[in-house]
Amino acid sequence: MKYLPFEHIIYNTDLSEEEVITRLSGFVEPEKFGSRKRSDKEYEGYLYENGFEINRIIKNRNSFAPDISGLIQKNNNGAQIEVKMRLKWYVFIFLIGWCSLAMLFLLVMLVKERDIIDILLPIFMLVFVYVLTMIGFKIESNQSKDDLKKYFAAEIIRKNKE
Repeated sequence: MKYLPFEHIIYNTDLSEEEVITRLSGFVEPEKFGSRKRSDKEYEGYLYENGFEINRIIKNRNSFAPDISGLIQKNNNGAQIEVKMRLKWYVFIFLIGWCSLAMLFLLVMLVKERDIIDILLPIFMLVFVYVLTMIGFKIESNQSKDDLKKYFAAEIIRKNKE
């Protein structure tokens, strides 16, 4: 899924499940709604017995920053952490609406047999939103991948293969 705003990564670590949860609690604070706050932790979200749902706390506005969910499983000599990063649901719905309108606009322009400029506008709209989404998503997902690798003292054993 290299060209889509979705990541599926599996980390392998020598830490136990309990140690992974303990480390998570060291850099994740409970999610707070409302105005942005100052925090000494880098992530916010929820921790569960064998999983988590977190977001990176960023100082700027990036609607395309991923939601990160993970499942922690016992492994032969440690733990395996399966992590999925995807767009927030409301951003995904907005993008579907944006792309649908651009496609409808493109179809209308093709049916009316307009100038090439009129046809290129909706194509530009689609390319623009794709590039904007991928840049915003990949910048944050790459930072989160590196952070999780460091925090879990883990190695990535699989990326984006389903």
